[in-house]
Amino acid sequence: MFDPTVFDNLKVVLEGAIYDLDLKGQTQIIDRSDLVDLAKLSRTYSIALANRHVEGLIELSTDAENWSGEILETGTNYPCHIFLQFYLRINDIDRDCPAIKFRISQIWRAYKPKIEQQITFVYNNTDPSIFHDQISLFFNETVNESFIAEIPQLLHLILETMNALEDLVS
Repeated sequence: MFDPTVFDNLKVVLEGAIYDLDLKGQTQIIDRSDLVDLAKLSRTYSIALANRHVEGLIELSTDAENWSGEILETGTNYPCHIFLQFYLRINDIDRDCPAIKFRISQIWRAYKPKIEQQITFVYNNTDPSIFHDQISLFFNETVNESFIAEIPQLLHLILETMNALEDLVS
């Protein structure tokens, strides 16, 4: 019998927990993707959430070394990576970006992610004061099946972040 991989186990628990939040009305799932990259022999699962003005993306991935290693049983530890993004519109880059970084740093202080913001705008837009902020959270630590117990806390922090960003821009 085939045993599911660490990636599969994490994906199923994560996906189920997010769908529970959607059913409770705490967020809305707007997209999901489950990809196998045959060129790189990697897997990526992503699911996108939204509230009124903020979207969030959760991405779980594993690379060729860990995915094939687990299938071939060449070792004992097959970690995955978690990556988060949040998307929102802002009006004042100088005011909003530092406030966003500060608030996200507060919420995620236990995980100490690297936080990056990428600002874009539409050239010749009728409202030149609207900027799109893509906030990325990169985590140094990888995750394995022991992380399953932390998934509810992860989702709580994601929703807290989305609500905090909503409060900052409204």
